[in-house]
Amino acid sequence: MAQPTDSAVPIERFGRCALLAWQHAVAARNEAPAERRRPAIMTGHVLLGVLQEPTCAGGLILRKMGLDLQLAIDTTRFMLFYGRRRDGAEGEIVDWQNQPHTPEALRSIEDSLDEANLFHAGYPIGTEHLLLGLLRVTDGMGLSILKHFGITHDGARHARDTFWERLQLTEG
Repeated sequence: MAQPTDSAVPIERFGRCALLAWQHAVAARNEAPAERRRPAIMTGHVLLGVLQEPTCAGGLILRKMGLDLQLAIDTTRFMLFYGRRRDGAEGEIVDWQNQPHTPEALRSIEDSLDEANLFHAGYPIGTEHLLLGLLRVTDGMGLSILKHFGITHDGARHARDTFWERLQLTEG
């Protein structure tokens, strides 16, 4: 049974895209066949959510880095479905927003809040922050998949910074 957590991440901090990505992660876990359903949302589910919002900042950044999003989605689904199960080995399952999460998945969400706070304390969490949060969890499936495709934290941060610089350009 999942233990409730006192995570400092209020769902209200999620921007529209990050909320959609998290909802994709929840659906991916909950809609899996019972015999293959993971005991909790994992970092792979969070990554899948980011990948399924290709027009949000996280997807745009990954495409800028040369990632084939459909290949990454297919690979992530494959890993979630066929990857070696270590039920119980990852640590205690925690409840966040009435959904079970692995400690690694919750840590990636908490790290995404840290990433958003780098702009300012009330900045909404976006898919770019979820992406950077995933890349900070060294023992997560999400990082493993991203590394397989050559995506690194430094590379993603640089791509994000370039992306945000372009958004700040104004005419006139």
